[in-house]
Amino acid sequence: MSINKILKLFVVAVLMLALCGCGRPTIIGTDAAVYSRGNLYAVSGHDLNAVYKAALASLKQLEIEVAEKNKDVFYAKVVGNIADGRTVTIRIKPGENKATELRINTGKFGDEERSRVIYAKIQQNLKGISG
Repeated sequence: MSINKILKLFVVAVLMLALCGCGRPTIIGTDAAVYSRGNLYAVSGHDLNAVYKAALASLKQLEIEVAEKNKDVFYAKVVGNIADGRTVTIRIKPGENKATELRINTGKFGDEERSRVIYAKIQQNLKGISG
């Protein structure tokens, strides 16, 4: 199953839970994120360029050294070195309906807490930018 289908299914499931009152989903605006198998998967309502710039700014603000950055119109990738020797990899690609898909991985086996901190910082940097 493709990441795009997984993200769509997640959004539908979250909406169903919200409508049923079975739980309180964590959705910031129209954006959604889920952590699975060592990766944080997210969808942003901003374009690839804005998300890429926000990712770079976020790593700088979190004092994570950017070791690699690549971008074209189809895909972007940012890799950073954390002080404890781990790496963080942010993969960004345009999705459907002007959405942008993100995948954040921290360390070999993933670190949900750090991935969510990085995602929150990206969201903060995107705040105020029109999608």
